[in-house]
Amino acid sequence: MKYRDCFLILLLALSLAAQAEDAKDLFAAAMMGKLERTEALLAQGIDVNGKTASGRTALMAASFNGNVKIVKALLAYGADVSIADNLGTTALMDAAVFGDEEIVNSLIAAGADVNAVDKQNATVMARAKKIGHEKVIKILEKAGATDEKKEEEQTPIEDAKAAPKDGAGAKPAEKK
Repeated sequence: MKYRDCFLILLLALSLAAQAEDAKDLFAAAMMGKLERTEALLAQGIDVNGKTASGRTALMAASFNGNVKIVKALLAYGADVSIADNLGTTALMDAAVFGDEEIVNSLIAAGADVNAVDKQNATVMARAKKIGHEKVIKILEKAGATDEKKEEEQTPIEDAKAAPKDGAGAKPAEKK
């Protein structure tokens, strides 16, 4: 009788685990514009920054599909606007492509990097210009976005030897 009870408890536990929601469910709800489902999943404790296999978050899905209410709900639950997917795409890049000014403004207000660059070296501004959303381009310009890609400042070898940065190569301080 004890083995039967243990088996039933194990079976029940496994069936409950199989029904548990995860980041993929949150992503799907956000993508399809299902606000009540999104909020229910968040209330259950699903990670607001959970990722799909391609590194996409619910915030990216909602931004790409123009779901303003869901973007605001995700931001209220602490969604990270700086996360990039496996290709380097951010929620702001998705919103700029979709062209929703309210989402772009919300993401910028939440601290999104207006000069983020993806793995193909495309900036947020370059993506917006490629699509031609003039109002989004103006919002990005006002926020300080540029077309220029972030590049490491490189000092010529001669200059680096003459003036080391951050004390590199300098003599150690004398002990007193």
